[in-house]
Amino acid sequence: MKIAGVIWLFIVAVATVSLLVRLHDGVQFQSDLFALLPQEDRDPAVQRAKEKAGALLGQRIILLVGDEDRANARSAGAELAAALAASDVASAVTYRLPPDGLRRIAEIFFPYRRGLLTAADRSRLEEGRGREIVARALASVYGPAGFADAALLQRDPFLLMATFLAALPTPLPRLAPDDGVLSVRDDTKTYVLVAAQLSGDTFALAAQDHFIQILGAAEEKLRSRLPDVEILRFGTVFYAHAGAAAAVAETSDISIVSLIGTVILVLAVFRAFRPLWLTMLAIGVGVVCAFAASLWIFGTLHVAALLLGVSLIGISLDYCLQYLSARFDATANTPWRRLSRVLPGISLGIATTLIGYVTLLVAPFPGLRQVAVFSAVGLVASFITVILWLPALDASQPFRHGRRLLVAADWLWSFWGAPRYRRPRLVLVGLAVLLAVAGASVFTVDDDVRRLQTISQDLKRQEEAIRRLTGLSGATEFLLLRAADGEAALETEEVLLVRLDEARQEGALKGYQALAQVVPSIARQRADGALVRDKLNAPFLAEYYAQLGMPADAMIEEADARFLVPAAIPDDSPLAALRQLAIADGPAGAMHLVLLSGVADRDEVKRLAQSVPGVRLIDPAGDVTRLLGDYRRRAVLLLGLSLLFMMPVVIWRYGWRGSLRVLVAPTVAVVLAPLLVALAGIPFTFFGAMALVLVLSIGFDYAVFCKETDPAQRPVTMLGVWLAMVTTLLSFGLLAFSRVFAVQAFGATLLVGTLLAFLVAPLTGDSSTVRARMIREK
Repeated sequence: MKIAGVIWLFIVAVATVSLLVRLHDGVQFQSDLFALLPQEDRDPAVQRAKEKAGALLGQRIILLVGDEDRANARSAGAELAAALAASDVASAVTYRLPPDGLRRIAEIFFPYRRGLLTAADRSRLEEGRGREIVARALASVYGPAGFADAALLQRDPFLLMATFLAALPTPLPRLAPDDGVLSVRDDTKTYVLVAAQLSGDTFALAAQDHFIQILGAAEEKLRSRLPDVEILRFGTVFYAHAGAAAAVAETSDISIVSLIGTVILVLAVFRAFRPLWLTMLAIGVGVVCAFAASLWIFGTLHVAALLLGVSLIGISLDYCLQYLSARFDATANTPWRRLSRVLPGISLGIATTLIGYVTLLVAPFPGLRQVAVFSAVGLVASFITVILWLPALDASQPFRHGRRLLVAADWLWSFWGAPRYRRPRLVLVGLAVLLAVAGASVFTVDDDVRRLQTISQDLKRQEEAIRRLTGLSGATEFLLLRAADGEAALETEEVLLVRLDEARQEGALKGYQALAQVVPSIARQRADGALVRDKLNAPFLAEYYAQLGMPADAMIEEADARFLVPAAIPDDSPLAALRQLAIADGPAGAMHLVLLSGVADRDEVKRLAQSVPGVRLIDPAGDVTRLLGDYRRRAVLLLGLSLLFMMPVVIWRYGWRGSLRVLVAPTVAVVLAPLLVALAGIPFTFFGAMALVLVLSIGFDYAVFCKETDPAQRPVTMLGVWLAMVTTLLSFGLLAFSRVFAVQAFGATLLVGTLLAFLVAPLTGDSSTVRARMIREK
């Protein structure tokens, strides 16, 4: 054992050094709650489209800077934009529009003007109403705001280009240029827009902290000069940072409270410092090894996985506390004798618990795999520390105090066996049945992924204000369009947009963004060019030029027919974001996204998408919700699988009859826990189902401890079980109050399940043991 202890010391030292090196180099913690979810999609193209849409929307930052004084608002907006532009947190910052912005946009499209028509002008020409376009052009030439000169009229006689440019989509329709700055007036305040595109990973904690620090410093400096200025924020990074900050704070709070509670508990029970630092040693080795192994395997950790993992590793205290409680046994007068007394029970306990973690490991959820690895490694490390180090570091003499403590700890066993407690037992069982029936009546299932992240109410208020002021509409749904090549994709988009316009008029959705709104297909451009030539120029051009006093052949003909393609839109153009909606165009085909906003009738939009070949409605949040429901059902099957894996070990140890008694505690806990949790208004989710897998393991732990004891050691064993239950509640009980819904559901189920498993664990004891107690009490 000494050699094994030295080898384990070397392994722990290596893990410690490895962890210190990783922490020194910096660890990137993840905060995206969707990263906890399965990346399973039968169609890789759909998964790629989801990632692309998420990236397009996730890196966008919108700030509205408002003040009663227009000049102050503009000055503050300029200062914020300059601070972001001077930093490395944004790849692009937009505040002041270039003075020649409209001219630059016109220059992009003007060479292709022959084939660019608005939908309204196309309808006019197709219906033979070309004279309406002529009348509009004459009004533009002779009206008070006339802008056309002879050179322009030679190149674009009917000013079709100006009409096309005016119809280009605007993502923020309520904002208007004001002396080179997009702004909006709301009552007495003027708001100006500062838009940015993040350069880093939106969900990397380090990138979030850096961006928030830069922006916060700029805002603080600004408010020192203009205390009344209002700054509204909108962007994924703000929600992600707020959620991550809450999770990290919860991790710290839970760890501190759990540590303090454990320290007080150990000192109060054992009345010595040696058991305290032995307990801290076991849990500390577990955390260090778990941290080092997880970073080595995954390279990073999710904050939610860290939160759950640190709590779940607390189960390792069960084995340490079982050993320490053996010091109250006067017959176990040496450390190695104490270890021999508890070793069968804790060995079987860790075997069944690890089976539960292995079940988590095979679940297709990245976050739960991290939880499983972190917890399993920490549990094994603490277990090895208990059996190799604690006997060598422990004192030899048993505790001389604790008689009343042992009597109190043994009371629960007496409750289930003594005749005088028959009526209270019946009352307790009846109450449990009534509560279970009441819980079943309000039991609900909710797999909505939107509940995974608790939204900051302040950020939500700011988002709603920005949407109201700018007209920005948000949605997670989009249409995925696949075609043979980019040209075919644009042609399909054009068919789709006609139907989307009809759906918008009927109120099924508010709007959309598509590449074809800016870049028509070549086939459309060719057809529109023919329409202009045959339905406008041929019948009306000569008469029109005569009215203008220009020669009939004044129009300048293009030498070559040229067609607008997406690549003609430069990267620094405001329209470049629409070009990014073409996410693939190669030998394998083309894929385009059409972003939707304000979807009110999802079924109608889905029907519309299905009516166009190659188009599919993608609802990432809805898809994950359905996936969560599917995996919730699978998790229940995993529960049975865990039981199937555990039973051979239990049957090998206790036989069929003994194994059925061991099964009582975990079964009661697993069946009743979700029903009792429902009474608190917490619906059953995938995370609750996965928590039941661990409830099963904990229930087996407590049952095995009770099964392994004999009448002489029973009070000591029950004291260890009591201590294990209390320390588990210290961690899991706090998880139940988490602001992260998934963590709350997980913790609440574990809290109730652990308490139930503890309450019925004495029923596992051999009937002969129970009868012996009854005889003594008589």
